[in-house]
Amino acid sequence: MYYMNFMEREQIKSALVNCASSHNISLSEMAAESGIAPATLTSFVNDVKSGNRDKHVLSMVTINKLTKRWPDLASQLKIANPSSYVKIVPYIGMIDRTNGHTVGGLEPGRPSSLSVASVQPNYVAYGVKSGHPIIKSRVYFVKPEPIYDDFNNYIDNLVVVECDEGRLVGHLFQHNSGQFSIVDITTIKNEKLPKKISDCTNIKWLQKIEWIKP
Repeated sequence: MYYMNFMEREQIKSALVNCASSHNISLSEMAAESGIAPATLTSFVNDVKSGNRDKHVLSMVTINKLTKRWPDLASQLKIANPSSYVKIVPYIGMIDRTNGHTVGGLEPGRPSSLSVASVQPNYVAYGVKSGHPIIKSRVYFVKPEPIYDDFNNYIDNLVVVECDEGRLVGHLFQHNSGQFSIVDITTIKNEKLPKKISDCTNIKWLQKIEWIKP
């Protein structure tokens, strides 16, 4: 998400210049003290082209860092300080739905984190590597601490699970024999029909998926 969705470009540029001037520092110094590459601000203010965009833009993550370091900038932008609701959530794996719903590591070149509004600060995330474009845009959020026992409490829940068959994602299902499996649940005429994805032998740990960002 880019801050340009919320405010005119020239207004942002003016606020940045005024803030730097009021603190008697340059834009480069302002950026450096905020943990931002100096070129990020100078390119924005000077309308430098960026990739396929005609002009450089500022992300919400960048605005968040700036207003956290320079609270008066938020007043000049006439916004509430975004640091209270924008969270940086790390990716810890990728779900491959076309390969047995397995979970692997991050792909080369894939961002290692994402910024999300109104999410619990201690969540971590799984992205989707393959599948329908709508599915690939989803992000699955879990608590970082795995669960190592009482797996029966998570029957029918959507989980990431580590077992002898690998690391998988799906709904946890338990057969009459007591054996676990991972299933994909399809709803047809209000009836939930589980489709087995894989056996799930000797569960080592699991993480309950708390929230899915569409």
